[in-house]
Amino acid sequence: MFKRTALALTLALSTLGTASADKVITGAFDQGPGGSPQLFNPLTNTAGFTWLNKYYSTLVLYDVGFKKISGDLASSWVVGDGGKKYTFVLRTGVKWHDGRPFTSKDVKFSLDLANNPDSGSAFAAKFGNIKSIQTPNARTVILTLSKPNAALLDALTSFMILPEHALAKIPARELRTSSWWRTDPVGTGPFMWSRYVPDQYVELKANPEYYKGKPKVDRLVNRYFKEQAAAVLALKSGNIDFTYLTLDDTKTFGGSSVNIISGPSQVANYLGFNNASDQFKDVRVRQAMLHAIDRNAIIKQLYGGGAEPAYCPVTNSKYVPKNLNRYAYDPAKARQLLQAAGWNTSQNVEVITYYNDQLSKDVLVTLQQMFAQVGLKITPRFLDTPSYNQATSGTGFSLVYAGIGNGPDPDTLYPSMHSDFMPPNGTNRMRVKLPALDRLFEQAQETTAAATRTKAYQNMCSLVNQQLPWGMLWTAKRFGGASKDLVNFVWTPAPGGGRYDDQAHLWDIK
Repeated sequence: MFKRTALALTLALSTLGTASADKVITGAFDQGPGGSPQLFNPLTNTAGFTWLNKYYSTLVLYDVGFKKISGDLASSWVVGDGGKKYTFVLRTGVKWHDGRPFTSKDVKFSLDLANNPDSGSAFAAKFGNIKSIQTPNARTVILTLSKPNAALLDALTSFMILPEHALAKIPARELRTSSWWRTDPVGTGPFMWSRYVPDQYVELKANPEYYKGKPKVDRLVNRYFKEQAAAVLALKSGNIDFTYLTLDDTKTFGGSSVNIISGPSQVANYLGFNNASDQFKDVRVRQAMLHAIDRNAIIKQLYGGGAEPAYCPVTNSKYVPKNLNRYAYDPAKARQLLQAAGWNTSQNVEVITYYNDQLSKDVLVTLQQMFAQVGLKITPRFLDTPSYNQATSGTGFSLVYAGIGNGPDPDTLYPSMHSDFMPPNGTNRMRVKLPALDRLFEQAQETTAAATRTKAYQNMCSLVNQQLPWGMLWTAKRFGGASKDLVNFVWTPAPGGGRYDDQAHLWDIK
């Protein structure tokens, strides 16, 4: 079946009329947890940035190590008025793919669209305190906030700027599912939209007027695979040049022509308790579940040592205090806590997850066995992401196994843990409602003092560690496989994909 798919793709690409000497990099760029296959609206997407930022651009971007934010469409910026005023100066000479000039009006249009409820934008929670947007000239954008937001730049690293001239006439509600995103989208990135064949691939062509220089390769092709195994097979056979890999996949590439890339996922895996349910209302039940888990055994045996225990949702170590409760493996204590809480050992708890890889299945089977030893019965149910989102948009679930991406700035957790953002208002799917936690997120946003901000997030970590609205487990490494024929190719694991400067215009292939 794979050979027929590969042949069909080859035949399809041969009809595009491009010269055989063209340099082409083909990858499964939307494979794995950082992808968002065949979803092209950057306003509503919460993942897939690795591919989207090949043809769209952002005001600012992280470096590949997620240590520093630098300009992309913005050449510089100044923060004033105690953190309530951001003034961006834009690059000169930037053009949209259709030749129209990029200006400050495009930035204002994009931000206004994100804050329009009809757009369904995932960024509304992050930009809601923008009080006014001024564009005194074509190269200047002034954002005035209702209150300081120290996390604004972090949010902007994943926010694609859109063309006002192409989208202004489309009503925001219609834009959610408009065909524009998959027929003729216009960006300012290093590559331009060329062709989309549903369920097969998207092709981009080089943007000769890209503001950082014309790309080294002529085309990028994003292949789609329903199964991870098919993408791995395509990489091994040389039909693609890059894909995400699981830990088990990496073990099958010994001595091959593929480079294995690894790095911290910036994602903390956790057991999410439905805080609106009486089932887990007693904190002793939640404590018991963590004491029943032998984290070290799972990390050693299932992750091959490629993970670190997590005791709070934050993955950036500078915000993690040292005195957290580690909930050490202690089955006897777990049984005592359950008994004290009056837990009914005959009841069965369904655990839902959107992870469908073999490693995650092995993890859940192992958790099932560990819980059974202390009188907890669980049944895993594996869903696709849309079904998971639908199930957790209501309150009819009990427990989830999931991951939360945050990376360099813990404010990314804000819409998933602040009580203002319970569905349908946001992604606080576990219905966390802790006023003290809300205040710490707000304090961290509003302060301009780095030390105060660090302390607020450390206190947030301690609070979550004590109250256990989530039961934190571990942070694992993630992997990619890249052909050794690729030159200057940059990929690093990141939640949602690449909101970092991967210098894609310098990618080349031998």
